[in-house]
Amino acid sequence: MSERSELVLDRPDPLADVLSMADVRPALPARLTAGGEWAVRFGGSHPKVITVTAGSCWLLPEDGAPVALSAGDTYLVGRDAAYTTASTPDVAPIEARKLFTGQAATVGSSAETSLVGATLDFADPAAAVLLEEFGSSVRITDPDTAEVLNSTLRLLAFETAARPGGGVMREHLTQVLSLHVLRSLLAPDAPPAWLTGAGDTAISAALAAIHRRPAFGWTVARLAAEAGLSRTVFATRFKALVGLSPMDYLLHRRISGATRDLAEGRTVASVAARWGYGSESAFSAAFKRVTGRSPAGSRTR
Repeated sequence: MSERSELVLDRPDPLADVLSMADVRPALPARLTAGGEWAVRFGGSHPKVITVTAGSCWLLPEDGAPVALSAGDTYLVGRDAAYTTASTPDVAPIEARKLFTGQAATVGSSAETSLVGATLDFADPAAAVLLEEFGSSVRITDPDTAEVLNSTLRLLAFETAARPGGGVMREHLTQVLSLHVLRSLLAPDAPPAWLTGAGDTAISAALAAIHRRPAFGWTVARLAAEAGLSRTVFATRFKALVGLSPMDYLLHRRISGATRDLAEGRTVASVAARWGYGSESAFSAAFKRVTGRSPAGSRTR
């Protein structure tokens, strides 16, 4: 397992712990330039951060009210939430997948408005609960946070060009972007999300144990002992704070690591053993339950 996916026990900052465990992939932002009458629909997959760098537009979440945005405004769109950006709410949209051939696209009759968006894509499936509880969309109302996110997205867009060290720069900028997004959700009226689990001393100890030794034969009782809680209290608190049961979290942690190993060409048998499964059949059943496909079908040959 890579060092990036481990939780560092002596790190006091829960935000840093979360990012360490989440293993966020470097973002490759997309830029949209538009003018006149236009509308572009984006399908949902991962959480997205969108900022208006010039002009103005409407953001139309499919399960929310239209929001007017102007230059400098920043918006978060939740996982699996489709949305449309448009000059006005009544324009029929073009599907983004038909418009974008790379990381930039132009639509409409002029270049009045410019937007940059980036996906927050976590390599660890279990970390998907990080942003799930904040709802389908959230506008960043704090001007300082909006300005920082806007600037970071601009820098990320700048680094999409082929420049020396661009990959490393995108990786660090994505960490900065993710950290500021998480900070923005820690307002008093914001939902606790998965971050609360990393901030709880007992649950954090259990998370650390899972991430340091994911192949170990963990049980709820053993993890409860790591947390210093009774089995019942631990299981209830873990599910309430993390959003998954302890065993489901362990399952997703193992399968995320196994998925990367298979993509690197490791054999199914070696991956099964490495991630704590006593047989290929047990590993295959668990893998298919999480991913919907067989390990062999995920392996790079």
